[in-house]
Amino acid sequence: MSSPSISPAQPLIGLKRRAVPLVAVALALATIVGLWVLPPETFDRGMRSSFSFLAVVVMLLVIGFWFFFLSGARRSIKLVTLAVVVALWGTSMAAIRRVTFSGDMKPTFDFRWNPSREALLDARLAEQRAAGEAPSAALNAERIAHLTPEDSAQYRGAKRDGVVIGPKLARDWSERPPKLLWKQPCGGGYAGFAVVGDLAVTIEQRRENEAIVAYDVPSGRELWAHEYPALFHEAMGGDGPRATPAIAEGRVYSLGATGELVCVDALTGNKIWNKNILTENGAGNLDWGMSGSPLVANGLVFVNPGTQPIKGASQNDAAAHKSAAVLAYDAATGELRWQGGEGKSSYASPDLFALDSGPTIVTFDAVGLAGNDAATGHDLWRFPWVSDFDTNAAQPLMIDSSHVILSSAAGCALLKLAKNGEAWELTPEWRNRAMKCSYANPVIYDGHLYGLDAGVLECIDLAKGDRKWRKGRYEHGQILLSGDLILVLSEKGELALVEANPKEFKELGLIQAIDGKTWNNPALVGRRALVRNHLEMACYELPVEESSSTVEPTAP
Repeated sequence: MSSPSISPAQPLIGLKRRAVPLVAVALALATIVGLWVLPPETFDRGMRSSFSFLAVVVMLLVIGFWFFFLSGARRSIKLVTLAVVVALWGTSMAAIRRVTFSGDMKPTFDFRWNPSREALLDARLAEQRAAGEAPSAALNAERIAHLTPEDSAQYRGAKRDGVVIGPKLARDWSERPPKLLWKQPCGGGYAGFAVVGDLAVTIEQRRENEAIVAYDVPSGRELWAHEYPALFHEAMGGDGPRATPAIAEGRVYSLGATGELVCVDALTGNKIWNKNILTENGAGNLDWGMSGSPLVANGLVFVNPGTQPIKGASQNDAAAHKSAAVLAYDAATGELRWQGGEGKSSYASPDLFALDSGPTIVTFDAVGLAGNDAATGHDLWRFPWVSDFDTNAAQPLMIDSSHVILSSAAGCALLKLAKNGEAWELTPEWRNRAMKCSYANPVIYDGHLYGLDAGVLECIDLAKGDRKWRKGRYEHGQILLSGDLILVLSEKGELALVEANPKEFKELGLIQAIDGKTWNNPALVGRRALVRNHLEMACYELPVEESSSTVEPTAP
């Protein structure tokens, strides 16, 4: 009998098949290395992380396909391998309660054997109830109704510029570090605190409800909570409200992630009025929820709501004017006073600028920077500015009555506003990618802009846009300015003190303030710093200079 003939090509084909896993691994590694050695301006860290993860997934799929269909392995081995993979996958899914992602798309896993956020919060509230009545010092009607320059009654302070007026902070934390006054669990979400005196208000996710909650600053005790049914969930960022409330004339104004604008009494938490800004505006929600903090000024509450699906309708169609980019509600009654503008909102908050055109509501939405007359809502001007995924999130800053600076993941620009007859012209004096504030808000000090450029603290010259230095990775955190010092709350929950010095980066102190992903803006009132994230909150007393006087902001 003759032996079966073997084709010369068969060994070569077998060798090629056996090489498939090695080739898949090599290509995945090459892709990942290539992504991370490209210049920083090519892709941000979030995109690099996402594409790296995708490369690993494709590699595993190729290896899986090879193993089950091309490897020639025995059927029994394939079945055992499949059973192990399914078991591991099922066990992992059963063990993980929640997955959240950082600004750079790094996953964090909340396992079911850990106490849940809700259980920890329930235990804290039960402990406080058992301890007796909450202190009443924070609930002083006259104090709450009359703001001082040191109060931080709205998002990022009175001017929304992140500048703090208060005692001069000590420059050395090595011998006198910040003192922890209290730390405790809280509800979910990414809002910060509005603070007036000893009263601090934020908004949290508590199971199926959003809750506007007031706390006593010295002790951390809950004073009151106003809850209502609302739950926004988004797989990448996580669930819960995003927008910091505002305190004005004895009332609290809060905007939830699903568009619930609620006004409550600051002393009791009792509801005064509420509106859903999306339903009333015929608008849809954003991918990451309503994030623009309500602005209270001149007896009005200004919000920038959702998307306008009716865009492009006929001018003769009454429905064409139902949806608008900016809404102004009466602060006392909740009645809609005016609506104006057109454009999908984004994640920055409306602001009031004293420009040459007069008091102007400025919004940094998904399609650019826009100005509306604060009294009437009349459209004044618009400057186009588009970022990936419509994420214009950092607050624009007013330099003077005719200059505004803005930044996003797409870069940074200094704009000059000038009126030409009845028309307005917005001209970039410079534009570059030196400062890319994805989610973090920058601050201005002594002719320089300081901000987190894709997670790294950076200083640029305002006049020319030139980079002075870029150092100190705090990821997608937030910053405030007190005198010539920058208080940084990093995405990891670290609290750092950095000099606002264009000559060099100098970190003066660093502590681990809270644990977990921290996107929430900090508040600094007097010498007390309030910080929180979606898991816990804390209050620290910062060291100040002896015989410290109040630090006033400097001109840009």
